[in-house]
Amino acid sequence: MATAATMVSDALKEINILAEGETPSAEMADDALRALNRLMELWSNDQSFAYFASTVSLALTGQASFTVGPASSTPDVTADRPISVDIATVDRLGITYPVSVFDYAKWDAISYKGIAGANTSVVYYEATMPKGIVHVWPLATGCTLNLRVLNVVNSFANLATTLSMPPGYEEALIKNLAVNISPQYGVVPSVLTMRAATSSMKRINRTNNVIPTMEIDGALQNRRGSSIATFLGGV
Repeated sequence: MATAATMVSDALKEINILAEGETPSAEMADDALRALNRLMELWSNDQSFAYFASTVSLALTGQASFTVGPASSTPDVTADRPISVDIATVDRLGITYPVSVFDYAKWDAISYKGIAGANTSVVYYEATMPKGIVHVWPLATGCTLNLRVLNVVNSFANLATTLSMPPGYEEALIKNLAVNISPQYGVVPSVLTMRAATSSMKRINRTNNVIPTMEIDGALQNRRGSSIATFLGGV
């Protein structure tokens, strides 16, 4: 993986701001580095492009909510502040139970949020700053809540920083950085550069998007001895 300095130089060459063998000025490099990190932050907010996910776990003791964030924010769980909660489960005595992840509208529709239950079946994540709040329902004790959360894609601390990223991300970053910084220099990226920026993002999108597998109840599949194709065809 290239350093941030190499990626910045390649992006500037892509829009003909730098010629072969030239290096950017310190001010030019710093400007492009900030633009690069803004691009990384933007990608973090889209599950199709953010590649950094982690797991947050907490033993439930009847609490209605808990916080997740950096140690400086004094959270209940010390971890990177999640952008969103992707998947949730509850573990009780070695058995895993699914947990629904609600948005605000669905969460707000729960009339009594203080009810107790055997296992938490719903979570709602409130992405506050500097730490996020995880609301749970019903209130459970004696089980462990596991959250697969999406985190901010790591940024480049300085021009010498190297990040380990999946294949294809470096090309996508360079091409999209070139497109993003071109207005600063009053230039229009070439058609080839803009196409490469778009196509590289589409490839990452296709790789990261997982299409759920359709499942049909076995009883329905075997209705009157029919096959799945016959059932789907309405025969």
